Amino acid sequence: TGEQLALTQMGGQPPKFGKQLASSDKSIRDDAVKAVTRYLRQAHSLTELELSKVWKALFYCMWHSDKRPVQADLAERLSALVHALPAEKRPLFTRVFWRTMAREWHGIDRLRLDKFYMLMRLALRHSLRALCADALDEQSATAFAALLQDGLFASGAPRGVQLFGLDQYLTALRGELPADAEPAVWMALLEPPLLLLGAVADPHVLQRGTEQLLNPLIEAGAEGEAGEEGEAGAGNGEGGEGAPLPRLLCELSERLFDLAADPRTAEANRQALYGLQRRAEQRTEQSGASAARLAEEDAPRPRQGAGKAVGRGEKSR
Repeated sequence: TGEQLALTQMGGQPPKFGKQLASSDKSIRDDAVKAVTRYLRQAHSLTELELSKVWKALFYCMWHSDKRPVQADLAERLSALVHALPAEKRPLFTRVFWRTMAREWHGIDRLRLDKFYMLMRLALRHSLRALCADALDEQSATAFAALLQDGLFASGAPRGVQLFGLDQYLTALRGELPADAEPAVWMALLEPPLLLLGAVADPHVLQRGTEQLLNPLIEAGAEGEAGEEGEAGAGNGEGGEGAPLPRLLCELSERLFDLAADPRTAEANRQALYGLQRRAEQRTEQSGASAARLAEEDAPRPRQGAGKAVGRGEKSR
């Protein structure tokens, strides 16, 4: 069985799970998934090549699953494998997963698309959950975003993968990020889809990103709420509150302007990005926020006596 295979090879070369994971027998596949889980828990020296082989086998394990409840259970178990890995290997797991999906995407037939969409949705949620389990700050968010920029939101990724990411990303962020996540964290995580929307040549991808990601964020700013309840049973117990507005909306407006003005931005996308920036700026003004006002709020306030002295000095000048 897959269990015996892992036990006999754990101490030597990486075990070969492919045959067991791709078996038409569900019990053999289940044993193999358990064996993979045990193997990954001890995989401190796992290489990208080794993990690529594991994920290719896991891909075909999902391929052979049938019936909706079986597929849902397997998708949850496979996407949750990121938590089994040592912390230092979790980014590699995320990178290899999205590269695997991009590589195999065009071979997925129409009848199997739904179960792979389910796997991708859960993998995105679990990878964000793993990110939030550690100290979440701008640096860790930027490192995570680089993985998505290289995979889910890569300019060369299949269009179906890009569209999936633009459809699901905001929901995943709302559901998994803690309520007190800093605007800098949000902006770091929004950078990969923003860069994609600046570079993509496909107007359908630009439209989807506008409708599913940027418009909801901008409109939420007008209402003073960035988020909504996450999916039932999902989230880290702290998410679902949404992004910290109005500061996020102000920073988003500035980033959209910079992206639209960037000479590397596709000319066909420039006007669309400028239009989104103007709307974001309008919503920022409606919320009573502005870059100058937020900077003023962040500035340290002088003591009362010192403040009066400064005031008099300024007046005398």
